[in-house]
Amino acid sequence: MGFQANVLKVMIASPGDVATERDIVTEALYRWNNANAVSRRLILQPVKWETHSSPQMGTHPQTILNEDLLIDADIVVGIFGTRIGTSTADYISGSVEEIKRHVAAGKLAMLYFSHVPIDPNQIDPKQWESLKIFKEECKTGGLYAEYDSHDQLRTDFGHHLTIQLNKPKYLWLTKPDETVEPHDPELSDNEKRLLISTAADENGQILAGATMGGFYVQANGENFVEDSPRSAAAWKRVLKRLTELGYLDQVSEEVYELTEEGFSRADKEIANAPLDLSLSFAGTPDKQILSVESSKVITLKQLDFLTSSEAYITRMELDEETGTTASILLDANKIGELFAAPRPDKSYSDHAGPAALRLILMTSGRRVEVVLPIMLQPKFVGNTQWIQLVGSKTFNVK
Repeated sequence: MGFQANVLKVMIASPGDVATERDIVTEALYRWNNANAVSRRLILQPVKWETHSSPQMGTHPQTILNEDLLIDADIVVGIFGTRIGTSTADYISGSVEEIKRHVAAGKLAMLYFSHVPIDPNQIDPKQWESLKIFKEECKTGGLYAEYDSHDQLRTDFGHHLTIQLNKPKYLWLTKPDETVEPHDPELSDNEKRLLISTAADENGQILAGATMGGFYVQANGENFVEDSPRSAAAWKRVLKRLTELGYLDQVSEEVYELTEEGFSRADKEIANAPLDLSLSFAGTPDKQILSVESSKVITLKQLDFLTSSEAYITRMELDEETGTTASILLDANKIGELFAAPRPDKSYSDHAGPAALRLILMTSGRRVEVVLPIMLQPKFVGNTQWIQLVGSKTFNVK
């Protein structure tokens, strides 16, 4: 019989020389589930690049893993043998980047270093030196564990996992509610439109009634009824159904007010509505601004600089809530990197040509990314050459 449970995602971060250890940790997570999942209403889900990622082009592989796996991970288990791993744009290796980003987010990271005997001929001196530097750095940043054999790792990790999951923040996880929430009733486009408009009205009210000119329905300064009996009948039906559903309360002959349930449903419809997003450039060539206008409140996360084929070159980290408008001051050095990068369709005389920007943002609890095609155009201000970005586009993201 099935049961409801919380799920903690456990990401296993390591270079490729500790495949056996990755399997040991995975098996330990499954053993914990078998023994504790039902009583604790808690399931540990192993997350690994080999099982939870998919092929994608257009950006650095580590950026893809961070966005697909790391951002949602609750716990990271880092394991190192004799290698540090492949470097990324900002860190000595992908595994180190995953661990440091996770720790910076205030989440649990469990770190293990191997002393399992290995053939010295298999050791890469540069990798080994880099790993020793990282290990020394870890001594001032917390506690890590070491193991001399795979059996020791199997025993120690199981013990450490139990200690961590018996801490209050995991013991006090809210038990899943086993009651089944009723589904919200389906609404027509007109019903959604009127709810959203009324929620934006400063009084949360609808004015409706008959005049010499016919029937009217008004909310937030908008009249919804067209000049025809058919339109009037349709909007009368909208008012009647929203009232029957408990979303509206008729307080007088001509006034309806949004109820608490009505505001809640309007919030859901706003969250589910398509996102209209407009991007354009402003400012002088030496102080260029990417202007963002949105139909919803957004949080800007990242701006990637791409070739016209959307190959990744560099990026700007943003991570700021902006409301519905934003002005991003563009980093001239990042523009210079894009301008100087090999681009198959650039002009060989002055390097002008097409490129692209990818804006990554969060809105209504979901991640959205859009790609803006641009042109790079050299332009002088005084005696200094700057690279001006040209382009604009409006996106409708459903």
